[in-house]
Amino acid sequence: MALLFDTDFNRPADSLVFRHLDGRLFTEEEQAIIRCATTDELQAAGIRVYNPRAKAEAAAAALELADLLFKYVIPHHEVLVPFMTHEDMLKYDRLATFVAAGADHIPPHED
Repeated sequence: MALLFDTDFNRPADSLVFRHLDGRLFTEEEQAIIRCATTDELQAAGIRVYNPRAKAEAAAAALELADLLFKYVIPHHEVLVPFMTHEDMLKYDRLATFVAAGADHIPPHED
């Protein structure tokens, strides 16, 4: 872990050579250690790691959050009006018209 905290990850994307924060090149042994680091170790060191599973989970959570918000916002939309700009109100009304027109095709929300 100490090696991860002393790694400069701002390197060219096509480079496989890691450096210490002070610019020194890693030894071959250090290179091997850093290349074998787990995702959890990298994330613990504060490195952002692309994780397709986490991205999919975040997308699913965003949809679930939107459903939850809509459950309360749609019936009480008048509460939002004081916070909306005129342009947003026009856009909201336009989009709500589309939603209402297609409501026959939307399955009811299950709690």
